Amino acid sequence: MKEYKLTDWLPTTKKEVELRGWDELDVILFSGDAYVDHPSFGAAVIGRMLEAQGLKVAIIPQPNWRDDLRDFKKLGRPRLFFGVSAGCMDSMVNKYTANKRLRSEDAYTPDGRHDMRPEYPSIVYTQILKKLYPDVPVILGGIEASLRRLTHYDYWEDKVRPSILTESGADLLIYGMGEKPITDLCKRLKTDGVIPYDLPQTAYLCRKAKFASSENDLRLFSHEECLKDKKKQAQNFRHIEEESNKYEAARIYQEVGNDVVVVNPPYPPMTQGELDMSFDLPYTRLPHPKYKGKRIPAFDMIKFSVNIHRGCFGGCAFCTISAHQGKFIVSRSKESILKEVKAITEMPDFKGYLSDCLLYTSPSP
Repeated sequence: MKEYKLTDWLPTTKKEVELRGWDELDVILFSGDAYVDHPSFGAAVIGRMLEAQGLKVAIIPQPNWRDDLRDFKKLGRPRLFFGVSAGCMDSMVNKYTANKRLRSEDAYTPDGRHDMRPEYPSIVYTQILKKLYPDVPVILGGIEASLRRLTHYDYWEDKVRPSILTESGADLLIYGMGEKPITDLCKRLKTDGVIPYDLPQTAYLCRKAKFASSENDLRLFSHEECLKDKKKQAQNFRHIEEESNKYEAARIYQEVGNDVVVVNPPYPPMTQGELDMSFDLPYTRLPHPKYKGKRIPAFDMIKFSVNIHRGCFGGCAFCTISAHQGKFIVSRSKESILKEVKAITEMPDFKGYLSDCLLYTSPSP
């Protein structure tokens, strides 16, 4: 087995940043999950994608939001932006059963603890960052943000809520799989210095007076109309679902108060080469050393598994894979899969069999 140094993981503390000889960071990612440097954990994928661009990236996993907010201050302000994700699951699904009872453990937290993330971390983390650093852009991603980008029914509060952009105050939301939009976002930011609001697979909020629609846009019923008539919300959902089945989707917009939520159409599916590149990044495939001696249930489940493709045409009501990854299938190459299998066989506790060949992973910022 390869011997890893602390600097083989993306830095999570000021000391780890200094060990790399950095005095400034380009991007700081905040995640509701523990940091596992593995291609099945979104923050690791996005961090490694940005690292591959030559950017200086750090991850702050499960920051403490209840004290003096030192976790949000310890690395200062990044040069480009903060990235925020609630984690690989919607935080409420992660915390509660369908009967609204507390789950036996949080699978993405060391030792399964329940107290390491707030409810709706996308909103909580973003509001804290915008208060501390109002001039630094915050980019939202992850399943929690992705599936709440427009008016949605919140099962946990039994009410219809507006776009998470209005409640969080984030500058931009990346929906779906984040590799392509986050890569192009950084290229545009480095070149132009401002957030590009024409970027595919993103959503943003703008004032009604400044929004100009085109004849090809799809207008949804406003948030206020959905509050008054649940059938209008159901029609909105149908339109969103239909657009997600199209190779070339329309731009969608929805009014909420004096603002408009604009959802740009997604990128085409990744090519096999792009998908291979995402999986072939220099992951350690291990939890960060800070968790030594602690069990992370989700890692125990995935560490001897291999993701072989993206997307799902099924659209099952109980599953978000097709909603988040898209309905078009993209397969990894045989070479990329076998390279990962070889890395698994070299792990010290490998028992000689793969537990799964999976299709699911969640790389969002």
